[in-house]
Amino acid sequence: MKYHFSMTKKCLCCLFGLAISGIGVALSTRPDLGTSPISSLPYTMTFVYPLSFGMWTILVNALFVFAQVFVLGKSFKLHQLSQLFAAAVFGFFIDVGMWASACFTPQNYALRLIEQIAGCAILAAGISFELIADVTYMPGEGLIKAIASRWKMNFGKLKVCFDASLVILSVALSLVVCGQIHGIREGTFVAVILVGTFIRRYQKPFRFFKRRLVKA
Repeated sequence: MKYHFSMTKKCLCCLFGLAISGIGVALSTRPDLGTSPISSLPYTMTFVYPLSFGMWTILVNALFVFAQVFVLGKSFKLHQLSQLFAAAVFGFFIDVGMWASACFTPQNYALRLIEQIAGCAILAAGISFELIADVTYMPGEGLIKAIASRWKMNFGKLKVCFDASLVILSVALSLVVCGQIHGIREGTFVAVILVGTFIRRYQKPFRFFKRRLVKA
């Protein structure tokens, strides 16, 4: 069944989802067990040049948008620039989450793993809100869609290759510049598995939320 609700509700739902996603990324990164593949390059860049995690996220995502313009050419639509706003909100709340979680940095591995899992659960909730809103999407996803559309490639396979490329680039950059790997650890692979799992688990309760949102 399809549900229709106003653009105002959609935008508010999307903003809330972006905010929750940003905080989720921060919480899953703070334990220093590895960040998610899509955030690996911005996080690695914080060790290369001293800008915040959120600011690097905005800059890297802006590059993804410009890459879409290059890939799509005249097929790139003006409304797709909304991805820049989404990236700005997302990056801002990553920094909010990093600041808010600075006072809680457990040394115990089990507690760090719990914090990572909690971050993945929150990130998945944020993504679920964004999917409900269906207003815009993050530039990384937009770039994958652009490449898939331009060269008739499978989105799912391309997504895996894109994430893997970001991880490899992050590892290489980290080793060359810092002499050690930053941001890629076991938690990176935990995030790959758990975020998708949580999103699937959230489908039923979020369908209920969407029905309530339509009636409100």
